[in-house]
Amino acid sequence: MISIVLYGRNDNYGYNLHKRAALSLNCMAEVLSDPADEILFVDYNTPDDFPTFPEAIQDTLTDKAKRHLRILRVRPSVHARFASRTHLVALEPVARNVAVRRSNPANRWILSTNTDMVFVPRKGQSLSETVRDLPKGHYGIPRFEVPETLWESVDRLNARAVIEAFDRWGWDLHLNEIVAGMSPFLFDGPGDFQLMERADLFAFHGFHEEMLLGWHVDANIAKRFSMVYGHVGDLSAQIFGYHCDHTRQVTPAHRRDAVENNPEEFFHRVERPELPEQAESWGCPADEVEEVRLEGATGGVFIDTLNALLKTPLSTPLQRSYTPDFYDRCGYAPEHVLPFLIDLFASMPRTCSVAWFGQRGRMFELFVEAWAGLGFTSPILIAGELATLGNLEGEAHVNLLTLEEVEATADAFIFDFARENGEPLIPVPHEHDWLLARAMLSCFHRLVDAEEERQRQKEMPRRFIGINAIHNRFERAFSSHINVARTPFSVRIRHGFINPPNLDEAGVEWLPNMLPGTAGVRDGKIIRSRSNTAGHVTYGPYAHPLPGKYKVSIDLEYDRISAPGENGIEQAVRRVLGNVGNRFPYGPVDWKKSAMSAQRLDVNIEIAAGDDVITSLQLNGIDVATSSYSLVFDVASALSMSGTPDAIEVRIHSNGAAEFRVTRVVAQRLGPQAPLSHRIKRLSPAFSKEH
Repeated sequence: MISIVLYGRNDNYGYNLHKRAALSLNCMAEVLSDPADEILFVDYNTPDDFPTFPEAIQDTLTDKAKRHLRILRVRPSVHARFASRTHLVALEPVARNVAVRRSNPANRWILSTNTDMVFVPRKGQSLSETVRDLPKGHYGIPRFEVPETLWESVDRLNARAVIEAFDRWGWDLHLNEIVAGMSPFLFDGPGDFQLMERADLFAFHGFHEEMLLGWHVDANIAKRFSMVYGHVGDLSAQIFGYHCDHTRQVTPAHRRDAVENNPEEFFHRVERPELPEQAESWGCPADEVEEVRLEGATGGVFIDTLNALLKTPLSTPLQRSYTPDFYDRCGYAPEHVLPFLIDLFASMPRTCSVAWFGQRGRMFELFVEAWAGLGFTSPILIAGELATLGNLEGEAHVNLLTLEEVEATADAFIFDFARENGEPLIPVPHEHDWLLARAMLSCFHRLVDAEEERQRQKEMPRRFIGINAIHNRFERAFSSHINVARTPFSVRIRHGFINPPNLDEAGVEWLPNMLPGTAGVRDGKIIRSRSNTAGHVTYGPYAHPLPGKYKVSIDLEYDRISAPGENGIEQAVRRVLGNVGNRFPYGPVDWKKSAMSAQRLDVNIEIAAGDDVITSLQLNGIDVATSSYSLVFDVASALSMSGTPDAIEVRIHSNGAAEFRVTRVVAQRLGPQAPLSHRIKRLSPAFSKEH
């Protein structure tokens, strides 16, 4: 008899969304009585790895609501077609049309409404009975407001009691006020109850899908229907509608300056009911729209899959230590990690594909079986560059491709930084571990580089997942490029999407993440040298930029300059030094032991990677008030010979002769990756660690 059309997404939009939506869905189901009646909820543009909104609140829905509810999932890939033309993440006309297109053909009526409405029949009839014998036309009702405190006080699972309470409050608490609206609709807020015949919506080509900025979608459809049927019909004698007010929290759509569709174009100048320009495209007829029923929700399949794979329960709790002593020594139990890993894919489309970088072992085997158990149809993608090292050649259920093919095909990337049994990779002295880790990081860098280019092209982001990328040498290398969630250690997974690609343009400011040394002190956003104190003024940030050519620009502002040295130098002399450093990772130079100690040094700037000083800039006899300096260098290797991922550090050393402030340290990428075979020279062990 009737199809109720709703839309939304799993984003907690507006005040107490879960409560008012559950109230609305349960109460709508309560007033339906025909077996063909349905509630169509279009879950529009919820992130792929989130459940739909009704799935997220299913424990607050009545059995009757679940029986009538059909969830139509419109994935972000569909919204991508419209994204460049709107600031909104949920598009009302597109979402409603998706529902109308896929509604039950046996139902005569479509009710377009929202998930904050409660309907109260007035003559003892259900909504289905109320609309059964109505003449052709389009109908509306007045909307009465219910304050937040009232609707928050009711039991969302007792729909009949809620309807009775709203009916009573409307009269007893003076809520029932009919607010007239402009022609052709009778009442204010017409979009909360627009009853139209399904056949007419098809004949008129649905809601106007050019209305992508918000507001007036209801006015447009009412104007178009009025050209055929005249003014909106009044059903207020048969049913009242109560709106759960939610403006305590101001949403973007309800701001005073909210952007909206042009009423002149979409209301006043409307000349016909049909939209021939969208006759073939309205409602996304060519797109795959998944239907979800809560009787067979994802959670059941997820639990069944885990139970099928993890047949032996734990007899005692697992034990691990998350302490400094166990840095780089932590592995994992694959059976423990599996639930957290496949949880990231539980709501993904079953056609998505994933690439695996790591070894063949218990974790990989469990994941392959879980992947199939959850209903995914694509084989696991393996880069040929890692197939031999990972012992993945000839493995069933995988597709062996080049790295370029993997990058072009995969929807997500998994990096397992562990041995086949979950033990930690130890690159030194284990050569196989070193080769595997180096190959994985090289692939990771190339994929991040490609993903940055995709992001510049506004393509859909893809998730990077690092197993055992916590509390070890791989954590910083992974999280430097991925905006990871700070998951608990027990999960053993870091995951997220790449950071915005900004090294190529304006660069990245490193100074906020740098530390003051023994000769420096942080002063707000800058770092200031200590008066008459020799040592490191600042160092850091231990970044992991992609392989390539870089420039670091540094601004120093001088407060005091010493007199020229005995050699008579009276102006700034800058000399680029290569391959000078010390044998300790990230350690400063002990200038007293340096071969340069015979020459007066005011300030020395180094770019270092682990044990290696890549380049440095020596500043002697400085006599300027403000100076800017740049150092250009290559980042080439993914993993140093010591087994540590290269971490880039800026070190600024002073001999105490000058007082200055470090006001800016910016890194900018100048060119593509350097050859992976290029290595930085090893250093002389003639220097000691200071900070």
